[in-house]
Amino acid sequence: MAIGLKRVDHVSMAVWKIDDTIGFFTDVFGWKEAGRFSNAEAGFAGVVLDVPGADGQRQMQWEILEPLGENSFIEKFLRERGPGLHHVTLEVADADEAAKELRSCAIEPFGGPRVSWDWKEMFIHPRSSGGVLFQLFEQLDAPGTLGGPPQG
Repeated sequence: MAIGLKRVDHVSMAVWKIDDTIGFFTDVFGWKEAGRFSNAEAGFAGVVLDVPGADGQRQMQWEILEPLGENSFIEKFLRERGPGLHHVTLEVADADEAAKELRSCAIEPFGGPRVSWDWKEMFIHPRSSGGVLFQLFEQLDAPGTLGGPPQG
């Protein structure tokens, strides 16, 4: 089976407090903060760190998520499992084709494929992958349009 994998985009972890954790990654690994975000509706906030390759250029990103309130899926995750790996996000060439390939292997993607701002996404449940939640996405040209970002 080939799902049209393009690259690893980011690895995400869940913690109770970002600011209690981020120093490990910036001080020990030297990773640089690329930005912070918050999604009050979904009940979480996050920070993205750039992970450089051997050439010093960003090869992927590391995401740290914290809950915003007791009804957050991140808060539930932390209560049940404790801090640690939450998901791995992979970019695919075509989300619909990737979903079709997963189904041909008796893996039902959940949560999509659906358009979420400027990408089409779905998930592979940890039960199907040996214990890791995978998020697959196809980059869209602009919110709600198919295709990738302009090359150049």
